[in-house]
Amino acid sequence: MTAVLPWKGRVIGTAAAAIIALVAIPAGIAGPAAAAPPSSPSSSSTVAKYVALGDSVAAGQGAGGYVDACLRSPSGYPTLLDAAPRTNLLRNPSCSGATIADVAADQLSQLNRGTTLVTLTVGANEVDLTGILAACTPPSPVEACLAAVGAAQAYLSTDQLAIDVGGLVGAIASRSPGAEILVTGYAIPFRPGYSELTDQVNLLTVVMNSQVQAGVGGAAASGIDARYVDVTGLFAGHGVGSADPWLGIEPTDPITFLHPNAAGYVAYRDALLTALALP
Repeated sequence: MTAVLPWKGRVIGTAAAAIIALVAIPAGIAGPAAAAPPSSPSSSSTVAKYVALGDSVAAGQGAGGYVDACLRSPSGYPTLLDAAPRTNLLRNPSCSGATIADVAADQLSQLNRGTTLVTLTVGANEVDLTGILAACTPPSPVEACLAAVGAAQAYLSTDQLAIDVGGLVGAIASRSPGAEILVTGYAIPFRPGYSELTDQVNLLTVVMNSQVQAGVGGAAASGIDARYVDVTGLFAGHGVGSADPWLGIEPTDPITFLHPNAAGYVAYRDALLTALALP
């Protein structure tokens, strides 16, 4: 199914130029790096004691069948990963809308020294891509669009996201020093070329992912067992506007829009299984 979205053909020239400027990634933010070789628990038959942390993507929002107000879904990637032979999901405090500060304040208490695997998806709520699209959708005035883009530009033109992600990974490691920490990025949301505005949102996502990856890389360089898990390759050809989207396509439905659907969460699971070298 091909989505028909309200931004098709709309040109927000100043906003687009502002976002394009972000493609020059700030100093200190590394580009994609080769994946590190798998480490424990993937290298042994030990069952990982697994805790999932993060935002709506970690919760499974978009997949339906929600079990609570945090929009946790049994079709989310933590539950799918739990079905793997050597992972045992003990706790999943992830919650829709969670920011980095929310994860630190409300979710880290679910970790302990016995935790051996942690997954984390976080960072998108700092940037608020869906808010940008809402502000840039007719009949919203161009001024609102420019303000939303400007806020994202100001945030992503600093190293703050990388710093905050790195700090959160360090806090996870302090509570669970024996845990392998896998931090996922986000899917590129739109089919390339769908519209000028959605192409720029895609570029924002690239920068956001690069900063998340840099934060993880900094933590790993300090000796923490942390790795970034890239999902963009698996989602190629499945963005909003493609014939087979793995993300919610309906902008009037904020629960599903731009969140992975059931097929998208299978892709997240597969990326994590590859990182863990699990079947």
